[in-house]
Amino acid sequence: MKSQYKWPAAKAIYPNRGKKSYAGKRLRYNLRSWLHYFKIKQFEQFVAQHPQLIPLLNARPNYSYPLAHRFLDKRFSSMQRLEQMCDNLLFLPQQLSHLPPLWAQKVSFGEVISDFELILNINEHQPMEGFWALELRYKPADQLVYLLTFGKLNNALLIAVIQGPNFDGSKELVKQLTKYCHGLRPAYLMVEVMKALTSVLGYENLLGIPQKYQNKSRLVQSKRYVVDYDAIFSESNGKSGKYWQLPLELKSKKMDEIPSKKRSMYRKRYEMLENLKSAMKATLIPEA
Repeated sequence: MKSQYKWPAAKAIYPNRGKKSYAGKRLRYNLRSWLHYFKIKQFEQFVAQHPQLIPLLNARPNYSYPLAHRFLDKRFSSMQRLEQMCDNLLFLPQQLSHLPPLWAQKVSFGEVISDFELILNINEHQPMEGFWALELRYKPADQLVYLLTFGKLNNALLIAVIQGPNFDGSKELVKQLTKYCHGLRPAYLMVEVMKALTSVLGYENLLGIPQKYQNKSRLVQSKRYVVDYDAIFSESNGKSGKYWQLPLELKSKKMDEIPSKKRSMYRKRYEMLENLKSAMKATLIPEA
């Protein structure tokens, strides 16, 4: 592993694969890099001052590219991208400094339900949508089922992506997950998980990216899988504005307001979420 960092070459991000050429993407990358030359030099200086980030950035060249393109929010200027990228690369490793860095070792919070594990990890997909991720994985096959990526925005955390399965049988899997999670659909489970993580990390505000400002990844754009962020955040008791503002507290219904045949389901749902939050505290907070 190199001990120094330099802005990555285009071929490091877009190498040709077999007969497929990425010359057009390399051209766009080089043009954007040229247009953001001075911001890139500032970013290189930042990394030199924080050498603990060099292994991550050298191993994943695409983690640098958001500076010259998009990061978290389409509305950000190049200066905002620089500031937010620097802040986002540091905040979680500093807060979890008692643990190995996430790019060296992901963190498991255990099984939410049987065979489905919740993991805190780096974003292994589209870093322009945040460097950090919560993953719901099917353990027997080590298969990613649901992904939520997030970042830090001033004194709040921001949900940038909620991405579900996009493979054969995925619709049936979502139905089964909803049943196993006591009527809580997986996308909404991921939002509740992020609320818990926000609270455990000591933040008082959780935001959601509005639909029209989300940096859509390839899978989210797929015709077979469409995410309506505004609907998800609205149904998660969010308030719309520049960003969706999501409450951290679990909105528990009073049992006498719930039809008697559904009370057991809601009771199990709330218990599942409380147990998950306790697992997060035990894993992330020293001597919690």
